[in-house]
Amino acid sequence: MSILQRISKLISANINHLLDEAEDPEVMVKQLIRDMEESIIELRRETIKAIGQQKHLEKQIQAAQSQGSEVESKAVLALESGDETLARQLLAKKLDLQASATSLEQELVNAARASEVMKSNLAKLEDQVQIARQKKEELIRRKRSAEAQLRSQEALQKSHEALYAISGAAGDIDAHTSAIESYKQKILEMEAEAEASEELLALNAEKKNKEIALDKYIKSKAVEDELAKLKKKLQEK
Repeated sequence: MSILQRISKLISANINHLLDEAEDPEVMVKQLIRDMEESIIELRRETIKAIGQQKHLEKQIQAAQSQGSEVESKAVLALESGDETLARQLLAKKLDLQASATSLEQELVNAARASEVMKSNLAKLEDQVQIARQKKEELIRRKRSAEAQLRSQEALQKSHEALYAISGAAGDIDAHTSAIESYKQKILEMEAEAEASEELLALNAEKKNKEIALDKYIKSKAVEDELAKLKKKLQEK
């Protein structure tokens, strides 16, 4: 099971339901807490990675945009010097940088969304582990109380058995035995007010590839457009 699947399961877990079905609720809640604490460590590490990737993409976009501006400036100088071939080459490079920046911007959107989901899930998982810890303390208190009651009932039962042996009177042993079993069952009955359910968003990004000939045509036309713009700028000076 992947970390995302495991964390999704822990976030959406109904702790009360799990404890109600457990043979030993105290053992179950302790295991839940261990699983949640381990998952919190992993999710925190993955969240840091996602945020780091987001910042890295932001820097890449800024660099591509800055390089595009520099290349355009060089294309202007080349055109002013009468070297249209060099100007075309520089403008083609500028378009490549723009395309790269556009692609990186889409990646940035996805990375930002992923980091927000992870931060949200981290908060929810931390809430779940707090609920589990509260349940653990409640279970311990209930168990100790039930054990004390059991000891009291067992002592009372022995007292009745002794009286029965001495006097021959029929004690209400069955009733006390039933009470002991009832107390044992109470250990397994838990109350809670926690529910959290939200599935992790699945992130899918599709990229469409254009035909090579069409790409060349579009890029060539774009270069000619950029060249025309520069010529117009020079004519207007």
